[in-house]
Order: sequence, then C-alpha cells, then structure tokens
Amino acid sequence: MNIIDPVLHANGLPVLNSKLIRINKSNMNSITQSRINMMVFMLLILITISFVATTAHAANLLFRSNLGSGISLGPLYNFSTNGAWQAVNGTDKETGYTWPVSALGSDFSGVQLITVDPITSSTIGNYITNQIIPVTGPKGDLINELSQQVKIKLPVGAGGTQAPFLINRPWKIGDVNDLYITYWFRYQADLETQLDATVPGGNWRAHFEFKTGGYNNTWMGDYRITVYVVKGGDGKLYWLTKGDNVANGPFTPVDYWIETNRIAPIPIDKWSKFEVYWHRSGGSDGRFWVAIDGEVIVDHHGPNMGDYKLPITRIFISNPYSGGHATVDNHTTGLQIWNGFPCGEGMSCYNFDTVAPTIPSSVAAKISKYTTAAGVALTWGASSDNVGVAGYNIYRNGTKIGVTTTNKFNDVITGTAKGTLYSYTVKAFDAEDNLSTVSTAALVTY
Repeated sequence: MNIIDPVLHANGLPVLNSKLIRINKSNMNSITQSRINMMVFMLLILITISFVATTAHAANLLFRSNLGSGISLGPLYNFSTNGAWQAVNGTDKETGYTWPVSALGSDFSGVQLITVDPITSSTIGNYITNQIIPVTGPKGDLINELSQQVKIKLPVGAGGTQAPFLINRPWKIGDVNDLYITYWFRYQADLETQLDATVPGGNWRAHFEFKTGGYNNTWMGDYRITVYVVKGGDGKLYWLTKGDNVANGPFTPVDYWIETNRIAPIPIDKWSKFEVYWHRSGGSDGRFWVAIDGEVIVDHHGPNMGDYKLPITRIFISNPYSGGHATVDNHTTGLQIWNGFPCGEGMSCYNFDTVAPTIPSSVAAKISKYTTAAGVALTWGASSDNVGVAGYNIYRNGTKIGVTTTNKFNDVITGTAKGTLYSYTVKAFDAEDNLSTVSTAALVTY
C-alpha cells in the first residue's frame, strides 16, 4: 500500500500558456492588465498546488485491543482427542473494538490448544494454561496481558504441544493481501537455556506465523511464513524467517526462501514491540517485512504464494511453540491491526507517534426525555492525527463513561432529579494512547 506517492509525472502536467487566454478588448473597460496578470498568476498557483500537494494514502486502523476491561477468555470448548479451543470475548472498553476480529472476517479469534497426548477437560490444564492478567506494561503502567504457558511437550528436539493465539478465517471470503500487525511481547527470562542447540531440532522457538487454507475445500493450505528465534551452535540467539509450503497440506515439504538476521538482538525478559507487514503476490512485488523495537529483521521481496494461490486462513499472532525444553511461556498485549503501514511505507512505528490528536470540535448534545430516563445523543467534529485517530473517550461531568471509534455517542441517564445539569466533553486518542486536550463542553439539562 502506498502511503505517500511524491512522484510527479512531468509529461502529465498541463501547461498554462498566456497566449491561450483570449480576452476581448471591447470588454476590458473595467479590467486592468495588472488584474489579468494576477488572475493568471493565481490560476498557475492553484494548478501547481493541485499536482504538488500529494494525497497521503494513510492506512486504516482495522482493530485494536489492549485486552482491557470488558475482555475475557471464554471457557474451553470443542474438545478433541488432542486439544480444544478458547475464544477471546467481549468489547474492549479502552479501545471500543469487539472480539472476534470482524474486520478480517474472522470466525474465531483466541487460542487453539494442541497437546502432544490425549487429554480431557480435566487434564488439559496440565499441558497448557491461558489467562488474561494485570501486569506492569511496556510504559510502566498497569495493563492486561494474555499470559500463556506450555508445560508438557515432546522431549527436546520436537515441539508437540502448542497454543497459538490466532485469528481464524474462512477460505471462501478471499485473501488478506495487505496487512500490518503490531503488538508488545515479552520472552521468558530463561529463553537462552530453554533452547538447546546440542540436540537436533531443540534450538528453535516460533514467534509469528500465517498459513493458507482451502485446498480441496478443506482447511489444508499450500503456503506458510514463520518467524523463529533460533539458537546457533555458538550459543547465540538469532532471527530466522522462512517461507515454505508446510501448511497442513498433502504436499512434499519445500522451503521457498529462508532469511536470517544475526545482528538484531533477541529481547529477553523485557517488553518489546513486534511489527509485521505483508503484501501477497505471486510476483516480484510480494513483500514480507518484520521489525523488532524498530529494527528491521527481515524485508523479503518476491513471490509469497503457494502453487494453488490459496488465501490466508490462519494468522498466528504469537505462539508458545518450541523444540526446546518445557516450559514455554508467552506474554502478549497491545494488539493493533492496520490495512497497511501506518507510519509510512516500510517505516517502523516504534516510538514514532508521540503527537496527540487535535481537540474534538463543536461538541453538541441533544437530549430526548422519557418517563424514567433520558437519552443524550452526542456528536462532534472529528479530530486529526499525524498517524491516525483511534477513538474518543466520552466524559460526563468529568467522569469517563465510554469510548467510541466514531464521532458519535449515545448516553442514557436515569434516576436524576429534573433540572439536573450535565456537562459532556470528549478527548481523542491515537493507537499509541496519546490523548488530546479536552474539548469544550456541551451542556444539557435533564
């Protein structure tokens, strides 16, 4: 997705020549030559501006959740011999977005539990635990995280048990051609010893992955990209990204491309920002880009589709899955999904957006009174932001009462004496929680 296209095509520029402007002298009594020159000058400026002022094709925010108030993990369900499912439910009262991720046509967003041994509802907790808990976040404040732990897996050298935090989508609704995902993650403190390079297959841990599906009208796919942490023979950790056809399809495994990065550090026991973008294509314009804490670890250009060009059906946001020792921990928060690079083509958003949105303007309140309650319809002029406005906090008499992703909000007031005055104000926020100055108040009387 092009965010800004500053290229001007000179051959396409219209040329304004004064010889083409024909003026009848008999009608020039009230028009001086200087005014004509001024008109020509202004017209030239307008034409120049129309071509030079490029339009910023900003990415759109599709989904955002801090796993805040209103979000919960549902009960385990749909048990099979070796696993179960656990959905993330609710509307995030911090961001206004609701799970599952409807913007991607998701029919499930949550955790898939896959165990190495047969389990029951009473034993699966011995293998995997998932919970949303409050912790100290990346900015030092109290936030919620998805905390996961794989406790029983295959011996070192194989994975077996895993618990991908995923977005699942039907194959019949088409592909996800352009997408940017970011979130905060924290690796376990003993990651370096959890991975074991002395045992074949014991030196890897998965981080992010997507798979296609729809082969023969089933969930099987023909293409996968995975980002791994790998421990080398020298004992040092590094990043490895691979595109292959191992997406649960009946195909002989083929590695299409592999890229490693031994320069960018692997963050241990600290919050770090993960960013991934892809543009799907069967040609040279395909792209898969990843950055950690603003440092690009892979920027692969080229085909990134399988032989059958099947659509992406499974996006593994993160996954405690490893060939090393148990346990395997996973900590995730602050998920954002955009339909392109939010901060500029190929640019990381790490520490990029520190500017608050503009103040919401012209807040208006219209009250509709009923027998035992009243409805207040609020509207305001939309704010702007250097990256994008993510939503608005609504305040009644100085107390936050709600959040919305649009510039409209409906409030209900009950049990109040007639004649009570209410003051409504609004603050805009962006995806990095930069908060605008409070708007002017709209007043209503009950």
